[in-house]
Amino acid sequence: SQTFKDAADELQIDYDFFFRTTSSEHKTAVQALFSLLVENGFVYLDKYEGWYDVSAETFVRESELVDGKSPDGNEVRKVSEENYFFKLSAFGDRLLEHAEQNPDFWLPLGRKAEVVSFIKQGLRDVCITRSNSGWGIPVPGDESKVVYVWFDALINYLAATGWPNPGWEELWPAEVHWMAKEIYVRFHATLWPAMLMAAGLPL
Repeated sequence: SQTFKDAADELQIDYDFFFRTTSSEHKTAVQALFSLLVENGFVYLDKYEGWYDVSAETFVRESELVDGKSPDGNEVRKVSEENYFFKLSAFGDRLLEHAEQNPDFWLPLGRKAEVVSFIKQGLRDVCITRSNSGWGIPVPGDESKVVYVWFDALINYLAATGWPNPGWEELWPAEVHWMAKEIYVRFHATLWPAMLMAAGLPL
């Protein structure tokens, strides 16, 4: 994290709050949001069977394999594991409707077309936990599991406002959410707003 602080100083970029996902505030927010999604009926327990890219820490569809490896060229292994899933499949139409009512929701427009195409292919539910191997944020009420790092990391934007403690509304929602292009379509433009919708929070 120090490298990022040094880079910000070098580029003369000021920030109000340097936030790490290892903070106690982040852990509190992740567990609170996970519990809220369970309470709202958008998280369920099921068995995952399929290919797992250990390097990228992500599950891969069989149709995505290239010469027996992940799309990134990493080795994969077959796994069967009971985990919690987020009902992402329930949000395709809602996301498209929101974007239609808010034309600047996804920018630039070229990337917006990618997101729309991705959603129209059909969103599938996402496995959002892994077995607890000694690191990660434990699932509330089930310490045999931890929250999947890419699900956990998205929540840091909300956690940095102080949510769920009073006063977070002063900083949320953001006017602009600026993100890296390689994680735009699947995570920030699709999964993250669906998580917020599921929690009943403003986009």
